[in-house]
Amino acid sequence: MTPATQLDGIELKLRQLTAKVDRQRAQYQAAMTENERLQQQLDRQEAVVTSLRDKLAQATSTSAAPAASSSPAPDLSEQRQTVAYCLQEIDRCLDWLHRN
Repeated sequence: MTPATQLDGIELKLRQLTAKVDRQRAQYQAAMTENERLQQQLDRQEAVVTSLRDKLAQATSTSAAPAASSSPAPDLSEQRQTVAYCLQEIDRCLDWLHRN
C-alpha cells in the first residue's frame, strides 16, 4: 500500500466520522428540543393538578363546615366522584409524560 492510498483511506474515514458526528449532533438537538417541549407540558399539567387539588381541599373543607346548603348531599357526592375521576386522569397523563 502506498502512502497516498493510505492517506486517501484515512481521509475517507475522517469524512465518514465527521458525517456521523453531525448526525449525532442533529439527533441530540432534536431530542433536547422535544425534552424542553415535554418539560413545559409537564409543568403545565402539574400546575393544573396542584390547582385542582387546592380546589378539592377547599371544597372539602367548605363542605365539612356546618352550613345551610341548598344542594342535596347526592350532588356533593357526585361532584367528589367527578373530581376524583379528573385527578386520576391527570395522574395518568402525568405518568405518561414521565415515561415519554
